Amino acid sequence: MIRKAADIKLKVLPVLLGIEHLYYYEGPCRLVDGEALQPGFDKIGNEMFWKDFLDRIDEYMPMGIEVLEPVRGGRTDDWDNHETMWELFAKRIAEADVAFVFSNLGVDDLAIEFGVRYSIPMVICPTSSYSPTSDFAALKAKNPQREVYAPIDWSHVTELFTALRAKKVLQNTRVLLASRGSSTVSYAAPDTFANQELVTKRLGVLFRHVSIHELMDQMTPAVEGGNPTTPGRKTLDLTPEDQSLIENMANELLSGADYADIERQYLLNSLAAHITVKKHMDMADCNAFTAPCPDACSTRRLNEQKFTFCLNHSLLNEQGIPSACEFDANSAVSMQALIAISGQSPYHGNTSPLPREKNGFMPLAGLSEEKKEELKANPDNLYYMHHSVPHRCLHTPNEKAPYGLNHFAYEQKFGAVMRYDFNRDIGQVITVCRFSPDAGKLFIGRGTIVGGDGYDKPNCRTTVIFRVTNQNDFYSKQLYVGNHCCMVYGDYTTELKMLADVLGVEALLAL
Repeated sequence: MIRKAADIKLKVLPVLLGIEHLYYYEGPCRLVDGEALQPGFDKIGNEMFWKDFLDRIDEYMPMGIEVLEPVRGGRTDDWDNHETMWELFAKRIAEADVAFVFSNLGVDDLAIEFGVRYSIPMVICPTSSYSPTSDFAALKAKNPQREVYAPIDWSHVTELFTALRAKKVLQNTRVLLASRGSSTVSYAAPDTFANQELVTKRLGVLFRHVSIHELMDQMTPAVEGGNPTTPGRKTLDLTPEDQSLIENMANELLSGADYADIERQYLLNSLAAHITVKKHMDMADCNAFTAPCPDACSTRRLNEQKFTFCLNHSLLNEQGIPSACEFDANSAVSMQALIAISGQSPYHGNTSPLPREKNGFMPLAGLSEEKKEELKANPDNLYYMHHSVPHRCLHTPNEKAPYGLNHFAYEQKFGAVMRYDFNRDIGQVITVCRFSPDAGKLFIGRGTIVGGDGYDKPNCRTTVIFRVTNQNDFYSKQLYVGNHCCMVYGDYTTELKMLADVLGVEALLAL
């Protein structure tokens, strides 16, 4: 099964703590007057406090959160602490990912004991009197590694739970890598994750592998005797149902395109790759994918079978399933983080500054002379990102924007690629991110689109050009993470910074 980020819910258990006074009296543990001093009034007051807490949860929880039925606990002014309460808590937290604790004066010690007894991540309600500072400090003193959070206000709560859910998404990410030589890096992406076991330890991401030769063998209907790489075995070769689906997809893509400079058969070939990849992801329970480019190209099989993986990446990404070029698992995981944080479907590509020289810009791969001339009018702090994997759902997951279809190979014109015109989005803010090769850092940048290029060109040419606040600062931070960066529309830098915090990785901010 392919479990998308959108399908992963963070289960939050509200834990409601309160104290009830059994007698009428005044003193330093009574901060009320009148009827509120009478026995039984605290029970009414606690319900009011808890209702306000639960109402705010409903108001401020971000997408992807499942709020469980709350569990109640507490004590009387006999300072009782019954084990039956802890047994109830233990039973309920087994259902949850995070405990959201409402504490208050007189029960803070119970909140602290909750944090000592159970290892579940714990968030302290920001409107719980003085509890956030006292409970957080006490728990961190007892165990500096304890995962406990004390948001300052309810907007911070929203950001925190967005990040905690994204952390769960990463912990449930399984990347399918179609390898040829190395199962870790390719010749085109040496800056991907260098140590997959370390990435699993730090982020929770797991990696699965399939031979790219087996994958390419299965892009056609089954043959008698089995495929060359798996003779006699039953494999995921294309079925008649698959072929019918591929024909229908080709019809839909060709009829909806603003232009199509690709032969139908070559489009079918690339769609066959897409369907085969999805079948393997489904079988391996993976929800992210990457395949090598030069490593696979040099086998000459892409040339023989007349396809590339570009269209597959575009189609998966627009479905909210990260799929990266050049065997770059890092890029796939970085896209997954952006999907989880923003709910959008990212674009990714080669990401470089546009540094100025005396007579214009440094030589730039893939940028047209017309565009370079246009940019000279305002050349400061420019960056660009280019690849052949844009898609139709960059702005809205369920709404398809205008697009074109082109080819990758210049002479033979095979390899279907999707095109999007980033000139449509001048002035739009974007967020850029990427993990470092050891997953110990997360680069977080922000920019504003100033144009696009390559919409009507073949090969790896689709380009988005954006302006950053400080090109040198942006570049100095990017150096620690590598080439392929990922982007979504909108400003999600605060949420990504929070994600870095909950993951325990260093945030490299270029804002």
